[in-house]
Amino acid sequence: MRNELAACVIAAGLLLAGCSTGETSADPPPNDSARTAAAKSLDVADRCSLLAEDQARALGLDQAPKPGNTNGKAGCQYEAGTPGGPGWSAFVAADTQRTFLQFIGAELGSQRLDLGGYPTAKVNNASGCTFVVDVADTGSLLVTALVRSGAPIEVGTSCDAAKRVAEAAIQNLPAA
Repeated sequence: MRNELAACVIAAGLLLAGCSTGETSADPPPNDSARTAAAKSLDVADRCSLLAEDQARALGLDQAPKPGNTNGKAGCQYEAGTPGGPGWSAFVAADTQRTFLQFIGAELGSQRLDLGGYPTAKVNNASGCTFVVDVADTGSLLVTALVRSGAPIEVGTSCDAAKRVAEAAIQNLPAA
């Protein structure tokens, strides 16, 4: 009886080993690396060129853009209204330090969406709403927006604002 049980266990193990390829599921999480739009270059000489002046004004960003750094990322700060007062702001950067996949690996709670063929991760918290867009294999487009109390109703939420800014900035990145 023991020999029969041992033979069954060995046979079952061989059967299972024959069915396994040793690979994990081939289905990646949605939008993780499914860029369908043309890759962009993150080589941007003027970090405040990610939004053209007419785009910024159309979005309601009425203050002169200012080069700056947020969380170690060199980018450009755009403002509407008075700084710290009613209005909203957006920070835009061509991030060559972290790819989209690295971002979503670190931000497990991020929500995924698609912006014109570019996989995008969205994180909304008390600091505002951040969009990281997969525009290049060597980095990503980073946009953070914060809508403060008293901002015009048409601005919407911080995530509404971040989405519109990201869509505009994608257009200004050079082709790869």
